[in-house]
Amino acid sequence: MSHAFTKLALGVALEGGAFHLTALGRRFRRVTLIDELRVPESPGERAAAQVAAFLDRHGLGEARVVACLPRDAVLVRFLDLPAEAEPQLAKVVGYQLAALHPFPEGEVYWDCAVVDRDLKTKQVSVIVVLAEKSRVDQFRQALKRLGLRLSCLTLAGAALAALLKPLLPPAALIAAGRNSDVELLSFRQGNLCATQEIPLDAGARERIEREWHRALAALPVSDPAAVPRYVCGTIPEAFADLFEGALPLPAPKLDLPQRPTFASFVWPALAAAYSGLMAAPSPVVNFLPAEERWQPQPGARPAIYALGGMAALLALVLASHVWIERVLYGRALDRALRGLATPAQQLHRENQEISSLEARAAVLEGVRDGNTRMLRLLDQLTQLLPDGTWLQQLQISTDTVEIFGFSDHAADLVLPLENSPYFTGVEFASPITRDSRNKEVFRIRMRLKQTGPGKD
Repeated sequence: MSHAFTKLALGVALEGGAFHLTALGRRFRRVTLIDELRVPESPGERAAAQVAAFLDRHGLGEARVVACLPRDAVLVRFLDLPAEAEPQLAKVVGYQLAALHPFPEGEVYWDCAVVDRDLKTKQVSVIVVLAEKSRVDQFRQALKRLGLRLSCLTLAGAALAALLKPLLPPAALIAAGRNSDVELLSFRQGNLCATQEIPLDAGARERIEREWHRALAALPVSDPAAVPRYVCGTIPEAFADLFEGALPLPAPKLDLPQRPTFASFVWPALAAAYSGLMAAPSPVVNFLPAEERWQPQPGARPAIYALGGMAALLALVLASHVWIERVLYGRALDRALRGLATPAQQLHRENQEISSLEARAAVLEGVRDGNTRMLRLLDQLTQLLPDGTWLQQLQISTDTVEIFGFSDHAADLVLPLENSPYFTGVEFASPITRDSRNKEVFRIRMRLKQTGPGKD
C-alpha cells in the first residue's frame, strides 16, 4: 500500500498500558490512514516482532517517527517575553531555567518555542517544556527495544496544535481524557497557550472545575461562556457531567479506507504522525538533541522517478523530431538572454544580501542596546527567589513585572523583592491559595525602579 505515497510518517503514544502506533501517508495534499498497531507497554521479543512486521508490511522503514511523551512525565511553562528576545530565545530562557522546575541542575531535557506574537505589546508568548532525563531515557529505550528510530520526541498538545490549527475556532478549550487523568488545553488562534494535567483521584472534580476557569483565563475573550469546548479520548463516567455540552473534536481532513469514523482514534498518535508529514519541522518542540534526530535517507524511489522522467522526455523528443531544430534554436536564444541577464541578477542578489545584513545588524544592535537591562532583571529575579519557590509564568512590560508560581512560603517573597535595587511597589496581585501538593500559589506584581543598576 505504501508505494502509493510520496511521504510516510509514524506517530507513537503511550496510553492505557500500551504503545499505540498510527501510520499516515501523504501524496500531494491528500493524507491517508495506512494502518494502526497496539503493543504492550513492556516490549518483549514478540512486541518487537509485531512492530517489525508492521513496518515491513507497509514499507515504513524510511518513515519519520514522532513520539509523544506521557503527559505526567512533562512540565509545561508559558512565559511572556519582549519580542526582541526571540533571536536569543534559548539563551534568555536558559537564564531562568532553574526557577521553572524542581529537579537537580543538569537533570532535565528541555526545549522552548514561540507560540504567539502580540504586535501591539511587542511581546511573544513562549512555551517551555521540561522533562526529567531519567523518564525521557526510559521512554526512548522502550521505543528502541521495539525497533523504532526517533526523529522527534515531543508534547502531545504541541502535536495536536499542528493537526487541529485549520479546524479550531479562534479560541477553544479541549479536554483530552485518558484512563487515569484528564488534560485541559487552551488554544488561541490554533496555538497551544495553556495545558494542565489532572489525575483522576479523590480531589479531581474540584481541580477540574478550577482548572477549567484557569484555562479560560488564558484566552482573550469577553464572554467565556461562548468559548467552544471539545473532548477527545476517554472521559470516565464519574466525571462525564463536568464536560456536559462539550463537542467531539472536529474530524481532520484524512482519508479513512479502514474506518468509518474518528471516534476511537488515539489522538496523540494520530497527531504525532500528522506532524511528521509536515514540510517544515513540526512540532517545533523536540526533546531530542539535534545529532540524535534520525532522518529518512533518500532511497531508490527518487532515482526511479528521475529515470522514468528522462525516458519519457527522450520518447517525446524522438516522437517530435520535426520540431527539434526549432526547440534547439529556442533554447540557444534562452541561454543568450540568460547570459545577458546574469550580471543584473547578480547585482540584485548582492543588493538584497546587503539589505539583509544591514537589517540583521540593526536587530542585533537593538538586542544589545535594549535588552542588557532586561537580562539583568531576569538574573536578579532568579537570585532573589529562595529555595522552595518555582515560577510558572513571568510577564515583563515597560515598567512592571508580574510573576506567578508556587512556593513553600509565599509571604516571605515580598521583603527580598522590595529590598532589591530593581523593584518597588511589591504586592500580591491575587490572594494566596494552595494546590493539591499543599504548595502556596501566588501572583506578585511590582514596578521597575526608574533608576537602578544596569540602567543606561
